[in-house]
Amino acid sequence: MNVSASDTASDTVSDAGGAQLADRHLVSAPTATTIRRAAFGLVVALLVAAGVLALLGHIGGFHDLRERLASADEKWLVVCFVAQLVVFAGYALSYQAAIEFEGGPRVPYPLSYRVVITTFTATQVVTAGGAAGVALTYWSMHRVGFRAREGAVRAIGLNTLVYLVFGAIGWFGALVCLVFAKAPLGMTVPWVIAYPLILMLAGWFTAPGRVERWTSEEGGRLRRSLGVGISAAYFVLRYTRSGPLPIGVVGAAMYWIADIVSLAGGLLVFGIHPGIAALVLAYATGYLAQLIPIPFLGTGGVDASTAACLSLVGLPLNAALLGVLAHRLFAFWLPVVPGLILTAMLPSTGRALERVAPAKPATPAPPAPSPQQT
Repeated sequence: MNVSASDTASDTVSDAGGAQLADRHLVSAPTATTIRRAAFGLVVALLVAAGVLALLGHIGGFHDLRERLASADEKWLVVCFVAQLVVFAGYALSYQAAIEFEGGPRVPYPLSYRVVITTFTATQVVTAGGAAGVALTYWSMHRVGFRAREGAVRAIGLNTLVYLVFGAIGWFGALVCLVFAKAPLGMTVPWVIAYPLILMLAGWFTAPGRVERWTSEEGGRLRRSLGVGISAAYFVLRYTRSGPLPIGVVGAAMYWIADIVSLAGGLLVFGIHPGIAALVLAYATGYLAQLIPIPFLGTGGVDASTAACLSLVGLPLNAALLGVLAHRLFAFWLPVVPGLILTAMLPSTGRALERVAPAKPATPAPPAPSPQQT
């Protein structure tokens, strides 16, 4: 669910043949070969995580790690468990809202949750940078009746909405830490400057009169792919202005806040906590490692970088490492087993999505307003 994944999705669906291509790849996903690849991905991810975290443990001191393990307060693991249930409940709300907005069909919530668990598993164990998760989201959009381009716009728009909220949370944490000197300037200043600049850039591209030119389906492959991305940004702009507090924004906030609460629970298992703002900043900065398109980095790399960021805001590295591991125990493994089962049931999921599709393809997004309309 990130920029590199969005690029992948827009390339896949830059023409009308994208829908058939996505179908061909994703319907064939639950084969023995694909399941073996997923299992291989899990093994490699575990090896990468073990290597990176063992290195951090060596730096922090294994003797102290053993002492902290002996004094752990396991009751906080319940917080991690409950928070992770809320994580996927929130994302399912955003997924449901992205489909239903502007005349789309309403996907039943249990089916939305099912799709979200499947896409999360694909993101974690199949490919780097989240491309598989976005591809599955696009496939589900196509299954409920959206044509190729509109399905891509909504899939990438969903990603954009979720990361828009992520950016806002990270920016808030960075601002508080900057004002009260709770973290190094190298962690806070980039957030405080970059997030508003990104919003300004998005606003420039989606301004009335300009967005209509950028979202045109004419031009070469690169121009059409860029048009899909800008159309997705414009989709998010319309959605966020559709009401005082759209449910998709609420769902995205639930997703991120619950995951941060899960990390807090993991840290409290070992009796440590950096404070809310510092925790938010360390979480958001560490999470960015998952967006780097290096195979299997999302499992080990995000844990290592989060532990390192927590140490930068004042926590002992070895204690932060254990807290991150306790959080990851639930954040990664809780949905993976049901996710792998649901991946094997992907054709059944597709048929369930088709049953909620309208009799005719869903209406495309309305055209951008001209300057005279604003």
